[in-house]
Amino acid sequence: MRRRIQFAIGMVLLAGLTGCGALGESTGGAVAAPILAPAAASPADVVTNFLNGWKAQDYAAMYNLLSQPSKDAYALSVFQEVYRTATTAIGLTDLTFTIQNTSIQGASAAITYDVVLESPVFGTITDAGRIMRVIQQPGGWGVAWSSMDIFDGLAAGAELRVVSRRQPRANIYDRNGQVLVEENGTVVSLYVAQDRMSNIDDCLDLLGAVLLRQRRDLEAIFNANNLETIFYVGDIDTDTNVQRGQELDSICGVTRFEYPIRRYAGHGAAAHVTGYIGQIPAEDVALWRSRGYSETDLVGQAGIELEYETDLSGQAERVLRIIAPGGIILRELAGRAGSDPHTVSLTIDWDLQKIVAQALVDAYNYAEPNWAGPGISTGAGVVVMSVNTGEILALASWPSFDPGIFHPDSAQPDRGIVISNLVSSARQPLLNRAVQEQYFPGSTFKIVSTAAAASEGLFGPNDIFYCGLEWDGRTTFGDTRSPRSDWRKTDGLDPTGDITISQALTSSCDPFFYEVGAELFTQKGANVLVNYARRLGLGMPVGLGSGFPEAPGNLAPPTNVEAAINNAIGQGEVQLPVLQMARMVAAVANGGTVYQPYIVQQIGGLDGTELAFIAEPKVEEESGLSPEVIDIIHEGMCAVTTDPDRGTAEFVFGNTSYTVCGKTGTAQSGFTAPHGWFVAFAPAEDPQIAVVVMTEFSREGSETAAPIVRRILDGYFNARVEPFPGWWNTGPYHPLEIPEGGTGG
Repeated sequence: MRRRIQFAIGMVLLAGLTGCGALGESTGGAVAAPILAPAAASPADVVTNFLNGWKAQDYAAMYNLLSQPSKDAYALSVFQEVYRTATTAIGLTDLTFTIQNTSIQGASAAITYDVVLESPVFGTITDAGRIMRVIQQPGGWGVAWSSMDIFDGLAAGAELRVVSRRQPRANIYDRNGQVLVEENGTVVSLYVAQDRMSNIDDCLDLLGAVLLRQRRDLEAIFNANNLETIFYVGDIDTDTNVQRGQELDSICGVTRFEYPIRRYAGHGAAAHVTGYIGQIPAEDVALWRSRGYSETDLVGQAGIELEYETDLSGQAERVLRIIAPGGIILRELAGRAGSDPHTVSLTIDWDLQKIVAQALVDAYNYAEPNWAGPGISTGAGVVVMSVNTGEILALASWPSFDPGIFHPDSAQPDRGIVISNLVSSARQPLLNRAVQEQYFPGSTFKIVSTAAAASEGLFGPNDIFYCGLEWDGRTTFGDTRSPRSDWRKTDGLDPTGDITISQALTSSCDPFFYEVGAELFTQKGANVLVNYARRLGLGMPVGLGSGFPEAPGNLAPPTNVEAAINNAIGQGEVQLPVLQMARMVAAVANGGTVYQPYIVQQIGGLDGTELAFIAEPKVEEESGLSPEVIDIIHEGMCAVTTDPDRGTAEFVFGNTSYTVCGKTGTAQSGFTAPHGWFVAFAPAEDPQIAVVVMTEFSREGSETAAPIVRRILDGYFNARVEPFPGWWNTGPYHPLEIPEGGTGG
């Protein structure tokens, strides 16, 4: 159905303006003396200055050129508002005019002129053969103003009206044609009462999983209501209602209400990808009007909805008319044809996106008694990418939110309060942690350090290094922070012993990488490690667009050996977003090609819309890593999940039915709780996807991020789902102390 929106400019109901009360009062001494019309000015000069004032949108200067009777009829504030409103409606950006003729009859004069108005909304509006009248008065000529001096035909009681017709907003699809965002879709609202539940705790667990909500947030809603009170808990889509409806009935005793609205599949499963639409903020109305929108239109405000707003909404058909009382069209001033909306198809795999989103909510709800409890881990970010194209297959941030809440037709009670709470929440659910934030990568950055050490010839593939519990670089390198500890000392483990460069990566041997950082700095220069990082796609924004504000990453070259050592273990001056780490892992997995990550597959081509764009993989650069260096890194990463003696995540992946190569990371965060990382690619023998998970303020990456990666890969390979570690569900949380100048496993 086509929508029709009318924007009426309440400025020229002149029967109500002329000589009526406050609007007809004289401004008297409140108006500054004329500044543009000296006594010697001719009638044509006055009109020229008046029109130049409109061009400059200097309405006070225009008002100063009015005759005294006109000032008596219209207060300055009324006059200014009339022109501001007309200028906004037109979308006026420029005005040119030509004075054609002046006819003087006694104390009055008529100036004939042509005027051309420029508007990005309507294009060029030509109004030829205009007449402006001026009268002689003490001090010079003054404009005998009426609303017809804005447009010919805009007489008393008439309105300047913009009629806008916009097609329904287009849908957003995944890579396989599954609907991610559906215009006029059906949403199911869920209402519950605690006295109807078979078990309140079981219902909380179920609703947390189904609504992708933290259990404790739902518990707070439960506690705010009496047992017999029926209250709203959230929206689901019809697919979820079919899949989980029986459970919801038997455990929660839900009451349902269906209604049409722009539907977001999963209601939070892809919120940080699709974004959302909402009302135009009051402070931005003028900007959106200049783009051809009406103030009542809903526009994209984040994610794909924002970045591809023009494609999804199309251009409205717009007509500028003068309308007489009773709706009679007196004059059609200008019009612009609209354009059809275009569907947007993403590289996202909806089935995989659901797996990722569910893995996050299940992990944080299950680990709530421990590392995911209140005041500990604030969130997480995940990216899954095709290693051979750069396509983003899944992207998620925790905590999430239901994008539909920003639609004014949402069933959410107290919607304004809920949105305000989302915006002000300390946990920042609107923040896209996969893209917008950057973190110390910790030991995951040792992949880059391994590439540099092997490429620069510091260590050959068969050279042996003894990995003890401490490393002392005071004498050899002048490291003032030595002795530095291995993470195994912090964890109370035995030393690793003799290792190769690949095994150093497998075991995440800190002493080895302390040595690498020091040698690269002293022997190869301050920029060498940074250069390798950039060659692997780090420290460079990905460029997904304005809907995805990006953290740029930080790769500052070290200025001393201490900083160089810290950088080599992913601390110090190294901070990176999850998305960039995924690009790096993908490059390592495919043999060294750095692809441009992208998230839009095509524009148009579905729902009868014209195909406007198809994306193609784009190589950003070749890393230049030799096959021998790639083999060293692959050997080290693949043993992380398979070597029972040295592999830091073998206990997580040792019993998988598929092969996976990865790297753990535990990074200082500025607080007691570190950030946990796990980066991976799979399958080992023919890499297809890269997966990166980062859990804020948690524990070691092998303990928190790696089990989430395992859950994602179990789903991706349709394998048996491994339970999360049992200790996650028991307390208390034991903080992990990482010594200064060191890292976790």
